[in-house]
Amino acid sequence: MKALTIFSLVVLGSFLAGCITIVAPTPTALPPTIVPISAPSPTSTTAPTIAPSATTPPTIAPSAPTATRPPVGSCLPGFVWREINSSDRVCVPPDSRTQAQADNAAAASRKEVAPFGPDTCKTGFVWREAYTNDHVCVTGEVRSQAAADNAAAASRKLLEYGPDTCKQGFVWREAYTNDHVCVEPSVRSQAASDNSVAASRWTSGSFGPHTCIVGYVWREARASPIDDVCVTGANRTQAANDNAAAAARKEVAPFGPDTCKTGFVWREANASDRVCVTGAVRTQAANDNAVAASRKLLEFGPDTCKVGFVWREAFSGDHVCVTPAVRTQTANDNAAAASRTVH
Repeated sequence: MKALTIFSLVVLGSFLAGCITIVAPTPTALPPTIVPISAPSPTSTTAPTIAPSATTPPTIAPSAPTATRPPVGSCLPGFVWREINSSDRVCVPPDSRTQAQADNAAAASRKEVAPFGPDTCKTGFVWREAYTNDHVCVTGEVRSQAAADNAAAASRKLLEYGPDTCKQGFVWREAYTNDHVCVEPSVRSQAASDNSVAASRWTSGSFGPHTCIVGYVWREARASPIDDVCVTGANRTQAANDNAAAAARKEVAPFGPDTCKTGFVWREANASDRVCVTGAVRTQAANDNAVAASRKLLEFGPDTCKVGFVWREAFSGDHVCVTPAVRTQTANDNAAAASRTVH
């Protein structure tokens, strides 16, 4: 039946080919073959090929920006560089930094000022002045003792009158100038008496104008120039005997010309101090020398702090004067420095 119909249409078409073009209708009996798009399998992982609309947000969230790492050597949060000096990078709380700046500003006003130079004594002490430029600080009593000992120095030497000092019990005869023969005091008095009447015993004679009158002879206490004082024969003999014993009657100083008399010793306030003093004074001088530095106002040099302050010592040579509490805080900050710094 379908073949007959198709054939009839072909014949009719040929007939009318010269007149009109006949468009054959689409046979209704044969619908177009349409292959349907099969639905995706429930197990399929293929995403639908549908382009997202312009307002659809991206399906992947952007990553968060990466944080910048602080540079090595900077302080952790909550700390700042102390900056006591230009190279101080110890990390401390802000209050400690402020304190350091305040202490630096007040540094000069906290140092001791020495009105008499670096050897100025602390209150209660004075320079001893046992010798020139003796700036050992002592009590006022010790200073007075040193002055008294200096005044009596010569009288306490064994050779009080130099190398010709006589032993105890003897004195210089002084029959003539610089006659240091040691004699008994009565002989010295006799010599002075004979000298006082010398002219009355002279006469012009065979020995010249100083010839002795009858009953007197030249004393001859020295040979040249000759001692022509006229004396009795006994006094001439006495003079000769005293001359012979002169060396034995002089003091012998075992420690040189500065040897002290019995009961005294050298003070030795310094290496060349040969003032003779009592043993107690010598001991006092040694003790004062031993503590000399501690009695100076500038006990620790030009950077010595006033009472109530100490060196901060945040670093070697840091002599800024601060309270003891600040010094302790500084030491603690130094100890914790590594833990407060970015590494």
